[in-house]
Amino acid sequence: MLLEVRLAARRADTAEVIAAAVEAKTALGWGHRKIAAGCGRPASTVRGWLRAFVTSAVVVGERFTSLLVRDAPDAVVLWPKPAGTTGGEALSVLMAYAEGLARRFAATVTVTWIQAGIATTNGRLFCSSWWAAAPNTSQPLRSALLGGKVAGAPAISL
Repeated sequence: MLLEVRLAARRADTAEVIAAAVEAKTALGWGHRKIAAGCGRPASTVRGWLRAFVTSAVVVGERFTSLLVRDAPDAVVLWPKPAGTTGGEALSVLMAYAEGLARRFAATVTVTWIQAGIATTNGRLFCSSWWAAAPNTSQPLRSALLGGKVAGAPAISL
C-alpha cells in the first residue's frame, strides 16, 4: 500500500502529530502527559510514540548520518550540532538531512525532517521494530549445511 508522505506506517495519527510530540520531548523536554494533553491524544499513545523514537534513536542517527554524507553535496556545512540526548541527536541529523535534500535538489519548497524521514523509510520512521536488527535466521541453516555444530540442530550432509 502506498502512503502519503504525511502518514506513518502502523500509526493512526499523521506523522506531523507524532513529529510534534517528538519535538516537544527533545527540544522542550516536555513529558508524555503534557504532550498528550496538548495534542489531544491518550497519554499511553504518546508515551508509545516517544519510546519508539528513543529506542530507535541511535540507529536512526547512524542511518541518516550516512545518508546525509551520501546525499548532501555540502554535508559539512549542514553537520548537526551535538544535542546531548540520543533522541535529540537523531532529530538533529534528520533536520540536517532534510535540509541537505532541499539543497541538493534545489527545492523551491522546504523539506521538513518528517517528510524526509517518512519518505526515506517508506513510512516506517516511527516503527522501532523496523529499526531493530532482524534476527539472522539464515546463519544457523548455513552453519548446519556446512557441517557446523548448531545447538539442537543436526548437521546436514549433502
